[in-house]
Amino acid sequence: MIDLITPIITFVVFLAVVVILYLFAGTMQAPHHEAKYKTKSYYCGEESPPPEEAHQSFDFFHVAFFFTILHVGALIVATAPQGTNAILAVVLIGVMALTAFALFVGGRSHA
Repeated sequence: MIDLITPIITFVVFLAVVVILYLFAGTMQAPHHEAKYKTKSYYCGEESPPPEEAHQSFDFFHVAFFFTILHVGALIVATAPQGTNAILAVVLIGVMALTAFALFVGGRSHA
């Protein structure tokens, strides 16, 4: 029974430590002063474009997601058990290929 309670106790202890550190760090922060340009974006001395003219590209998300899938898949395949259970690694490679295809085809901008 104690084995089931130990993770909960550990979580509560670490939560208390984090809350105490958060409150302590709040007392050490610098005082807040309003400044005219504090929240303004910096573009090497140029004015930032208005929001309607700003180009937003989400292609980086697809590339990052693709590499995340590949890295997690490589980790799982590298640590896959040998023998008959290795078929799961082969299935995972197939799922990764399908996901890569979906990101390649669906990740293009349609503008």
